[in-house]
Amino acid sequence: MLNVFSRQRAKPRRFHYEPRFHDPTKDERLKRRMRVGRNRVRPKTKQPAFIAVGLGLLLAFYLYLHIDTLVERTAAFGGFFFGG
Repeated sequence: MLNVFSRQRAKPRRFHYEPRFHDPTKDERLKRRMRVGRNRVRPKTKQPAFIAVGLGLLLAFYLYLHIDTLVERTAAFGGFFFGG
């Protein structure tokens, strides 16, 4: 039987670029400027997420403590609309 699938296929040519002019001093200045700009940016903190989670926990705790009052008021409010 012939091995049709095992033969080598032609691969595409790889990209190769040789710059016509390269200035190493300009390259170093650019790297230095990028390094300086990167130091100015402050790292982002996750403090707002912690505050949101804390407030959510406080709300859940408040609802847990006052669930009986909330159910009574909700029932009275529903009775106002649906008669009761």
